[in-house]
Amino acid sequence: MRKSLTFAAALLLASAANAHEQNELFFRVGAASVQPDASSGSVLGGGVDVKNDTNLGFTGTWFINKHWGVEVLAALPFSHDIVGTGALKGVDIGSTKHLPPTVSVQYYPLDGETFQPYVGLGVNYTNFFKTNASSTLDTALGGKSDISLSYSTGLAYQVGADWKITENIYVNAAVWKIDIDTTADINVNGKRAASVDVQIDPTVFMLGVGFKY
Repeated sequence: MRKSLTFAAALLLASAANAHEQNELFFRVGAASVQPDASSGSVLGGGVDVKNDTNLGFTGTWFINKHWGVEVLAALPFSHDIVGTGALKGVDIGSTKHLPPTVSVQYYPLDGETFQPYVGLGVNYTNFFKTNASSTLDTALGGKSDISLSYSTGLAYQVGADWKITENIYVNAAVWKIDIDTTADINVNGKRAASVDVQIDPTVFMLGVGFKY
């Protein structure tokens, strides 16, 4: 009986040692895949779709206490091809790059297990840049075309988990659903040809490693 109690106490102490602590910093880095669930209003008789891209993602979490943290999500720029749908199906419209910084409040329900799930709710800001129209669009519209995309702000929902490998190294997997909406303005020879609202609303998958400090 005494040995059993000693063993149980040891497990509890080990569990407590694994728990996140107040003011702890936790960093994650890995491959992040942005997979849009795009839809749009009608433009030039059709619509637009946005293709997937994968790049290096980073997150940093500051722990308020062992159950609550504030996370910042960042990444290297993502590049997306923009293609036509409907009457514009098969038309290469152009491409754009974007940065999706997101700040979230996270909740960690467990008290210090080797496996630690978490959920988060945050706000995303997406800035589009280097948006280019294709020569195919120039031909379709009969002139020199250009595209501009407005910035977006929206909610971000997150689910993730860390698996402890060593005292300070973890394997991480996380998923975000982000509300990204923009307005695409299309000009031809310097004159407005069309304007369309685009809902990108991507699911973001990230698999990487975490480091505890």
